[in-house]
Amino acid sequence: MAKNQIFINVPYEMLLARLDFAIQNRLLPEIYFDGNTLDTACQEDIDRLARVLSEQKIDVTLHGPYMDLSPGGLDAKVKGVTLERIRKTMELAVLFRPKTVVFHPGFDPWRFEGYQDLWLKNSIEAWKPVAGKAEEIGTTIVVENVFEEEPQTLRSLIEGVDSPNFRFCFDTGHYFVFGKAPLPLWFDLLGEFMVEVHLHDNDGARDDHLPLGEGKMDFAEFFDLLERINPRPILAVEPHEEAHLWSSLTALEKYLS
Repeated sequence: MAKNQIFINVPYEMLLARLDFAIQNRLLPEIYFDGNTLDTACQEDIDRLARVLSEQKIDVTLHGPYMDLSPGGLDAKVKGVTLERIRKTMELAVLFRPKTVVFHPGFDPWRFEGYQDLWLKNSIEAWKPVAGKAEEIGTTIVVENVFEEEPQTLRSLIEGVDSPNFRFCFDTGHYFVFGKAPLPLWFDLLGEFMVEVHLHDNDGARDDHLPLGEGKMDFAEFFDLLERINPRPILAVEPHEEAHLWSSLTALEKYLS
């Protein structure tokens, strides 16, 4: 495969505390801001982090909050809080100038059974102005699969928003736990929109965020399919502990050689 940029998902507070380590190792962060961080983070610290990363010429991506949020939700108050979280994340994007901003689309086939069309309508209305803001900033919003069992819902959302700044992030771990449609179908329907990939493994029962090769996901098939994608997507590993970071990067090398 051609050379990809490899990002490391890291919570904002952890990156702030270990910034020297990240710079020394030239790690490219995908900075995760949860809701509490959006409310409590010191603006001076945020400004300093953005400035230092820029001065060091370290590219970044951002990952917005997702717990309890529902961009296409039917409850107006829940949706209002969700849009506020998204707005705050996009304010950070103005500072950090990330290559992508990752969000969860919030679709759950169990919760929205029978309301899928209404969810899609509400979602398109929510994301269109966000995509417009992304275009102004010069970044791309990528929505990642979470509980989706098949890819059509996400394709319909991306086509409905109809913006080159609103695209797809394929999450391998979520696919392997929750996906039911075969992997080639995901690439057939969403490959043209895929600009980022989240890489982690599990045994198919729980979203364990293991390093590649320590679960049961068939990454040989995955990277064979990925080879057909052009341009090459951003790759991001999502370790939940530091030891898994180095194992993930080592395992990834054999697929990128």
